[in-house]
Amino acid sequence: MLRPKYLKRAKLLRKGVRKFLSYKKDLLSPQDNEEIEKKLEDFEKAISEKDKERIKERAKELTSICEKTIKPPRNPAIRENLEVIFVAIIIALGIRSYCVQPFRIPTGSMQPTLNGIICNVHDSDRDAKYSKPSIIRTVWDKFSQGRTYVDFTIPKGSEIEKFQEVTKFKFFTSTWIHFKDKNTEPIKVGVPLKNLFQEKNRGGLGLRSALNIGRSINFSGGEMGSHWVDGNHLPIEKDFVLRGYCDTGDQVLVNKMSYHFRRPNRGEVFVFNTKGIMGIGGGMKSQHYIKRLCGVPGDELEIRQNGGPLYVGGRPASEPGIVRVSEEYDGYTLTRRMPGSADRMGLNKISLKERQYFALGDNSDDSADSRMWGTVPEQNLLGPGLMVYWPFEHWGRIR
Repeated sequence: MLRPKYLKRAKLLRKGVRKFLSYKKDLLSPQDNEEIEKKLEDFEKAISEKDKERIKERAKELTSICEKTIKPPRNPAIRENLEVIFVAIIIALGIRSYCVQPFRIPTGSMQPTLNGIICNVHDSDRDAKYSKPSIIRTVWDKFSQGRTYVDFTIPKGSEIEKFQEVTKFKFFTSTWIHFKDKNTEPIKVGVPLKNLFQEKNRGGLGLRSALNIGRSINFSGGEMGSHWVDGNHLPIEKDFVLRGYCDTGDQVLVNKMSYHFRRPNRGEVFVFNTKGIMGIGGGMKSQHYIKRLCGVPGDELEIRQNGGPLYVGGRPASEPGIVRVSEEYDGYTLTRRMPGSADRMGLNKISLKERQYFALGDNSDDSADSRMWGTVPEQNLLGPGLMVYWPFEHWGRIR
């Protein structure tokens, strides 16, 4: 026998009110809870008697009292927007963890395929006509090229106390110069300490050499990121001026899903974790490197001469990315084999075992890679490089 529709709806409403009481128990006052229970009891009695008109009346009363007992949230539009933002953040974190992840290229080991931070210093002796870039140009160059202009003066007679590196949002790093004389205002330079110190001919600003700053890094007082100098540098006999600019390293997206579905391909640019690789910080540090994957398990690799090609199985490698290094760039460089470390350091010829991969930088002469610290274990592989997303002048797919 078919049940009337009004009875089906009544029983669904009764079930819904029971759930309402269960879910909102902590929010309801004892009086409201008692009143709803009483109305629900009358409603159930009407259902058992199949009194259609009474069921309709009690259903309206139940619905009304349930709506009144729970106050609507204040500023519902704001709440809805916050919920949308929260969900978006959760989705973004999920994508970052399992699909794609951004990385910044810090060094020049993959140039010119991928740029690290590159600095240029203005030579005041050669060109006295220096004009500071306008604010509009500064903002545009930062947006389009990731360029940071550097223009600061260390006053005559100053003694530097320390350099302090500060990073914001994981990507934007600046260096503060503090002086022993507390009346001298600290100077902010919008580049990492490494690039401020690095030699001019190696893409840095050359401050360390210019002032003959001691090379030993002293982290003390719990201040990681601080390089203490305490006046250990050349006397600053006149105002020391440093002008130039630094272009940020390419920021790339890495496909973290790909290696779950296919084997890594020789010739592609890839990212891996350094944990357990003994030649990099004793295998203790967990950081990410980006190189070109030049050898997969079973390969026999050899570099025969400086500036030459990479040989795979006795023949020059044919993958476009590897060929480009030997034909369009400066080729691959031999490394000197270190005594007592034939299996790991200075690898110019190697046969890769199962689950071993070989990583080389495209800028071979200025790259610390598998030739120095050995092979990359399979479990360390993260994924292939997908694209450069900033700066915009380098935007595009990684090849």
